[in-house]
Amino acid sequence: MVIFFDRAKRPLWEGRTSIYTHIKEQGESVDGSLPDDEEFWSGDTIRWVAGGLDGAFGHHAAPDKMTDEARELVQLLAKQSRKPKNATRKALYAKLVKTDVSGKIDAIIDEVRKQPGIQPDSVFLEGKWLAEHAAHRNAVKFGIAMLGLFQNGQVKELLLTLGRHEEFTLYAMVAIHNGMEDSNQVLFELAHQVHGWGKIHIVERLEPANQKIKDWMLRQGCHNNIMNEYLACTCARNGGLHEALSAERVDSALLHGATDIIEALLNGGPAEDIDDYEHAPQVILDYVRLIREAGSTAKHLSVIFSIHYFLAEEEEKWTARKSAGWSEPLRSEIREACGSIMADAKWISIVMDAARSSDLTDAYYGVACAEKLGMDIWDTLYHQLAADPQQDFYYYQLMKSDDRERIHRFVQFASEHLPLQQIATGPGTEMGFGGEYAAHRRLGAILQSLDRFEGIGAELILTGLNSTVTSNRNMAIMALESWDVSSWGEQLVHAVTQLSAIEPEEPVQERLAGLREAKGL
Repeated sequence: MVIFFDRAKRPLWEGRTSIYTHIKEQGESVDGSLPDDEEFWSGDTIRWVAGGLDGAFGHHAAPDKMTDEARELVQLLAKQSRKPKNATRKALYAKLVKTDVSGKIDAIIDEVRKQPGIQPDSVFLEGKWLAEHAAHRNAVKFGIAMLGLFQNGQVKELLLTLGRHEEFTLYAMVAIHNGMEDSNQVLFELAHQVHGWGKIHIVERLEPANQKIKDWMLRQGCHNNIMNEYLACTCARNGGLHEALSAERVDSALLHGATDIIEALLNGGPAEDIDDYEHAPQVILDYVRLIREAGSTAKHLSVIFSIHYFLAEEEEKWTARKSAGWSEPLRSEIREACGSIMADAKWISIVMDAARSSDLTDAYYGVACAEKLGMDIWDTLYHQLAADPQQDFYYYQLMKSDDRERIHRFVQFASEHLPLQQIATGPGTEMGFGGEYAAHRRLGAILQSLDRFEGIGAELILTGLNSTVTSNRNMAIMALESWDVSSWGEQLVHAVTQLSAIEPEEPVQERLAGLREAKGL
């Protein structure tokens, strides 16, 4: 009994790998995992990508106000700073584990600054200890934030190591910016090591202090694993895209980077887009000129298609754009140049090679351009899938066909290669995210189009009705809603009747009831 009591009183960090150690041991290739993942995400159906919560709240929500819970954190920190004790540290740590600091950290820092009697040297040491030894993410974030209140060059390695993990890049970035004399150069160093939300945070705040940084912004700065649209306008402006593209010739890396930037500006989205970029007319003109001379990839062609589409938008938009440097002669000139590029016969082989590529990014652009050029590449994609039946991309693309014979062929292939028995484990409430539901997603890619092909894929519909993933059942029902009941067969009739009695989701129950009524079952 005494042993049990002692264990219950042990600090929450004791016997656990610290997050700092976890990241350091991974070296340069830091994945998104953390030692507290199971505990932190317990009870959640969806797990955010590393840094996703802070990134989404930072870009799309107002900061949270100070709460009594957060104020208690500051009071415990102040108490620890005045008279450091392990008991106070344990209490502070336990409170941090239970407190979501996302969105509250600025308010917490302001409260720390106002806290009477707080001892700065002790706050720095406590922040360093939390950043280095904590095994829970919120404690590490709090520790990093405290280090940002001081000159912190002496903990540069600690901050850079933690910052390599996207979950902590934002916090490390602010601490470095506030606490190091050469902060911009340090952040530039860190920017090379992150690829998701962490990169977005850094690039948005990185000063284009020298040509090396500007060159990087134009070539590698925009591309990230979240959305290039977040960084496109920032990189175009700070990197000097309009000046770089005005040259008679550019290197391939610049052309590739400019392609990413212009594509994202044209896409629009959560950040500034093509209509916010003051140099858009000149940049688009120069980009089209450079692609006409040196375009060599399906992605280049894809962006030319996007520019052509942009130029053909409704006249109401172009009236507003006249004040931004666009003129009708310039618009016509670029549109004509795009048409000339798109008509070049060289793209046929380039697009076909891309569609055959094992690199799915290349394949995506190859397929997209083939569709716009009117190329029939269904058989090519079918052979690609046959070589690698685990690629979701091909399932979606192959179902775009309107040819019943091709769809029948593909459905037969899927019936032989999908683990139908493993999918049909009975109705559940799963959303279908994660690697364990990859087969369910492939099935879904087929089911969502079977409403157009009555009589094809009954076995797959039957599997969908018995899937634990809710969307599979919904798409199976959608297909049956379009089929005449005479095409169902006894197994499907029985499956619909049986599912009506055991379906766990009320909206699906209602849809089943409507289906049975419509079909006279």
